[in-house]
Amino acid sequence: MKLSKDQIATLKKLISFKGYPEIDVQYEILDHVACKVEELLEENPSLNLEDAFRKVHASFGIFGFSGLEESYKKAIEKRMWTNYRQEIKNLLTSYRLLFPILLGLLIYQTSILFEDPEAWVLLLAGFVMTGSAIFIITYWKKYQYLKNYASFMGSTQIFQALNMGILASLYSYQFVYKSSEEGSFLFFSIFKIMIIVVLVGFAISSFILPRLLRQSISETEKLKKLYESVEG
Repeated sequence: MKLSKDQIATLKKLISFKGYPEIDVQYEILDHVACKVEELLEENPSLNLEDAFRKVHASFGIFGFSGLEESYKKAIEKRMWTNYRQEIKNLLTSYRLLFPILLGLLIYQTSILFEDPEAWVLLLAGFVMTGSAIFIITYWKKYQYLKNYASFMGSTQIFQALNMGILASLYSYQFVYKSSEEGSFLFFSIFKIMIIVVLVGFAISSFILPRLLRQSISETEKLKKLYESVEG
């Protein structure tokens, strides 16, 4: 038998009640559930939809649909990192590589102008903090209407990662620019190198993250239109 739109909508609500609020996760689970529910209803026409759903849910074991959810979200995370590596490759093999190079030259020349060989650290930290603030303000609130999609929320790891860049920027003043190297020289040297690597990494990533997030937004909006057409 073929499930009606009302029955599919009911299954979607039942999946939501099980603790899966993201719309794309619901449909991912629904793809696996609907066929099994159809089979049960065909075998026993007197069985109602809710009971058939409970039987299907029980067949997935004590963790229910969590395995399907985890698999779907891992696929999203894998896709994001694949896209990130691709964007890095695109940056290194295109004219856009000039942007981080010019940024480095500008920071270096400014340090010479200030006659302070360590000034580049503060300038780089300032660039990372300013870029992070603009990025968050530009994208976070504007695309909150996609927060019910795991496809978009998976990309919010980008915003979480920005915290590391901001912290590195704050630490750079004390541990790199004004470092007194008290205590273990080896420890401070390693810590300084880590901060510098993080700062440089985030400075380069600032030319990639907007493109990466736009990809995620585009993919999520395609899913949104698809599911809206199904529900319509």
